[in-house]
Amino acid sequence: MRRGKTPAVVLARRLSQAVWLALIVLIGVQFALWALPQTAGHAPEGTRPAGVEGFLPISALMSLRLWLAGQGIHPVHPAGLAILLGVLAMSALVAKSFCSHICPVGTVSEALGRLGGRLLGRTWAPPRWLDLPLRSLKYLLLALFLWVTWVALDLPGVRAFLDSPYNRVDDVKMLLFFAHPSRLTVAVLGALAVGSLLVRDLWCRYLCPYGALLGLVGRLAPLKVTRDPATCTDCGKCTKVCPARLQVHTMTRVASVECTSCQDCVAACPVKACLAVRPPRVAPSRWWLRPALVVVVAVGVYLGVTAAFRLTGHWRGDVSPAEYARRLPEIDSPLYTHAGGLAAGETPAAATSGAAR
Repeated sequence: MRRGKTPAVVLARRLSQAVWLALIVLIGVQFALWALPQTAGHAPEGTRPAGVEGFLPISALMSLRLWLAGQGIHPVHPAGLAILLGVLAMSALVAKSFCSHICPVGTVSEALGRLGGRLLGRTWAPPRWLDLPLRSLKYLLLALFLWVTWVALDLPGVRAFLDSPYNRVDDVKMLLFFAHPSRLTVAVLGALAVGSLLVRDLWCRYLCPYGALLGLVGRLAPLKVTRDPATCTDCGKCTKVCPARLQVHTMTRVASVECTSCQDCVAACPVKACLAVRPPRVAPSRWWLRPALVVVVAVGVYLGVTAAFRLTGHWRGDVSPAEYARRLPEIDSPLYTHAGGLAAGETPAAATSGAAR
């Protein structure tokens, strides 16, 4: 690899990250312009972007549970389920690829890590005795998420939550949480930003429950980074650049839950096709994907799943503009809390017909 020349796969991945980050920022701005005026009783600007539902993990996990139980696609925030399925599908094909190709938090975390490396000369890697227990935190958070969505409630309870007044407007509740942050929220976000300058991928490595789930799903992925021992020179360049701190040069198949298929190791390898994303039990000389094509395949799977929801009419939910206009001015009332919404016992029919009141 020539000094100063960025490999095509790195450019392709960073281009994907930049495009998705810009799209998500655009969705956030559009959503804020639509939602915030309505909380003050004014007319909205533009329309509500359904893509904002990607930031509703609890709702999406509950919708996934209903869908897997054969109860169809729940009509409240169906785009959240589409995005979750797309994320799972791409990470089940190319191991954990969502984290390094699309995830906006991963993109920002990676950028902060690069900035920290330039400012400080290098980022800090916690010793193994500290790194291992810290990595367990994201699995504890994942266990909490799964307990809330798959254990604490039975299926009627899940459907009651999804139909509740709180869930019908929890996209706006989420926006208000960040639009009017508490001092504690600002302090936590600031600590994470500073920490990400010091420790590369701080959030992703230690605290992200989504990443924990995708790491487990990625264990089943047929496409993983694979090393050809016959052509490997044991130079160790792959291990040196690995953001997950894996000993790539000692592995035949990189099956760690920490690997995000970023292919930084592939780009650093001086031997063509020694490292590549391959299916299992395939000779390196017979079949391998070009590194930049892996990015296209991974992102293409995600786009395919979300496109299927759009084409079948399951992208936009049944919370109408009129219902939002009625609910949002009173969003601070107890009705729109977890407990208050469920206690109200509002049926879907009452929720939608109430928009006319």
